[in-house]
Amino acid sequence: MNFNNLLNQVLGSVKQAGEQISKSDNMPDTITKVGGGAAAVGVLSMLLGRGGGSSLAKVGSLAALGSLAYQAYQNYQKNNGNVSVSDLIEGAFSHKSEQVAEQTSNVILRTMIAIAACDGVIDEQERQAILSEGGSTPEIQQWIIDEMAQPASVEVIAQQVGNNPALASEVYLAARMVCGAELSRKEIVFLSQLAQALNLDDKLVEQLEKQAGF
Repeated sequence: MNFNNLLNQVLGSVKQAGEQISKSDNMPDTITKVGGGAAAVGVLSMLLGRGGGSSLAKVGSLAALGSLAYQAYQNYQKNNGNVSVSDLIEGAFSHKSEQVAEQTSNVILRTMIAIAACDGVIDEQERQAILSEGGSTPEIQQWIIDEMAQPASVEVIAQQVGNNPALASEVYLAARMVCGAELSRKEIVFLSQLAQALNLDDKLVEQLEKQAGF
């Protein structure tokens, strides 16, 4: 399954549509017109259908997400000169090999779906959006349906990230960008637990929030 292609398709579609998606009166039709396969349409509907995710419009690809996370980490390092902070280079936030890109895209997609699902209101219309258009492999479609039905916990996400502060930063940033400016109680809890599970310093989380536009 090509998770890197799916993630880039989703992020690229959000960037292409921009604010038009979040302001549309007919969300499914607007999202479908953006293009992409059925799986991307379904994820877009889920991420943006309730008004969240508008900040994702600034991210068009996995590479762009990594660049934003790196900027946040740079600011974190600069503001904590007297504290022991890992000196991560820009290369730590890039995904040069196909295998690394696939693994990174998989956990980022799982996290985006999990936080979109944390309020428990993924409806049948959003589920059907995945199946209503052609162009995606049945395996990818089924994977998303399974993730929607049983979203990954923050513990599972953290286990998949492992001891990788660059990836942890990207995962948190992606999760935060899915949410709107006004967080629900469940979103606040999810993000707090995610940051803790990923061992992210509070000041780094603050910088990631700024990169997300909040």
